[in-house]
Amino acid sequence: MVLLAGCDSSPGPGAVKSQPPSEPPPSASPAAASVQRATEAELAAVCEALDRTVTLPGNGAVQYSPAFHYSAGATNVPLCGIEPDGEYYDLATKVPVFGRARFDYGRYTDAEMQTIPSPKYTPETAEELLTLDQADPVTDELPCAAKPCKNGIHGYQYNFRFQAVMGDNISVIVKFDYITTDVKGDKKPQYRTQAIEAFKASMETINAGLT
Repeated sequence: MVLLAGCDSSPGPGAVKSQPPSEPPPSASPAAASVQRATEAELAAVCEALDRTVTLPGNGAVQYSPAFHYSAGATNVPLCGIEPDGEYYDLATKVPVFGRARFDYGRYTDAEMQTIPSPKYTPETAEELLTLDQADPVTDELPCAAKPCKNGIHGYQYNFRFQAVMGDNISVIVKFDYITTDVKGDKKPQYRTQAIEAFKASMETINAGLT
């Protein structure tokens, strides 16, 4: 699998695999907060549900797989990645566009939520919650970025990231990447609309799994 510019790395395709953090995240005591952090089992179950409910492009020709893990380092942030199965080069020869998604979500204590300055989510304001909205050619470091050739990707990558809080104790960051070999015209409005709908679906799924 190749890495494309401007993207976060995600776990490879395959069944959902939960990797516990080296040090469990701290939990507030019942006396200190009425809401407890989400458990690893809850977070992994949400990742599986996201794979079933969030639509990524491919018209059925692309298969996607989820993977849940904790980020490396001291933060131990829970992450869910949904990646297409197979090599990106091969996918680009079969379909004009495919995608991937990355979710950072959790249920946190009242004290922790006070440090998260994200705006409140509502379906009506989903587009206003975009913190990244960009389109770039696939990096020039890859073969075929400048012109079509064999075993490479000549095209664009569209990136959309949303950040919001839900209810009183759920925080979410979602990023959708769309990689396309269609270089005829600006596809950003089209993919932005798809990303907004996928964001709404993911928020419903996360809310259902963590409340």
